[in-house]
Amino acid sequence: MLMALNAYFTIVLLAIVLFFVVWGLGWLLERISTRALKTTRDIGSRAWKFLVGPGVALHESSHALGCLFTGTEIVEFKPLDVQVTDDGIVLGYVRHRAPSSPIKGAIIGLAPVAVSLVLLVFFALGATYLVPDTPGIGGEALKLLSDLINLKSDPVLLNDPVYPIVRIFSFVYLFLYTFAGLTVVNPLFWIVAFLAMTIMFSNSPSDVDIANASQGLKIILVFDLVWLVVAYFLPVAGWALYGLFELIAVMWALSLAFAVVGLGLFILIAGLSRIRVPFNIIPLIACIATGAALMLWGIGTPAFQTVVSLGVFVAFTIPLLVACGSPERTI
Repeated sequence: MLMALNAYFTIVLLAIVLFFVVWGLGWLLERISTRALKTTRDIGSRAWKFLVGPGVALHESSHALGCLFTGTEIVEFKPLDVQVTDDGIVLGYVRHRAPSSPIKGAIIGLAPVAVSLVLLVFFALGATYLVPDTPGIGGEALKLLSDLINLKSDPVLLNDPVYPIVRIFSFVYLFLYTFAGLTVVNPLFWIVAFLAMTIMFSNSPSDVDIANASQGLKIILVFDLVWLVVAYFLPVAGWALYGLFELIAVMWALSLAFAVVGLGLFILIAGLSRIRVPFNIIPLIACIATGAALMLWGIGTPAFQTVVSLGVFVAFTIPLLVACGSPERTI
């Protein structure tokens, strides 16, 4: 008879799966942007440097940090340098010596993913502290992490494979609810969302990144799969890697929530970019005006006001796309 699933197995599985989900979202955003937004194809323009350029610079800077972390010599570093070569368009680059091991190659290649994870979590936690009269998300995150680590000591919780999913995604909901408390009237709401979008652009792996990280990534994947088997048959072995997969699962879940914020902003920008000037400003004005009116009249919670205001944004955008659409517009 097969053993039943356990909570620690679920945690390890979530840590592995969420890594690929967030990494894949960065790749998806970059691919969709080249089709949905002409600005992202107009490489080197002012709009491109504003929207995409920061993500490119952060991506290349992350590779440079990976080199420094692994002790790999950097030969040349240009975080943002648009060039047309025989092989295509180069947006920025880091030239470095060959890493001394596949793991170091994986660290350098996957550095944008790691840096984006840290930054997404940092901004996610930081943004929620800007909202007055809300629970301390940082404290909630530490409590969640402690509960996940210590569940191995509780036979009831350990035998419940759904428990980590419920706890982690309840925390994600709490974060999104708290972030929405900034409301669309607050410029910080849009600034933080823009930062999230920028970080997601930086998270996108290039073909070269994947090739350079492939050998080391295979080693990491083999370890993950072996540990997943260990977690299934011997969950108490998780004490040997005290809190490692629990921390990874919580951080990836939180970064996924913040990534959704960045993707949401990109969708709004893509919609506005296809509406002719000056009509493309109407949805944004309607959105902010709705948020201000709801706040002034004290209708609903701040999170409710944000959801309604964004709904108004969409409600104005769709008919304007039909009536005043211009598919080749740039922002």
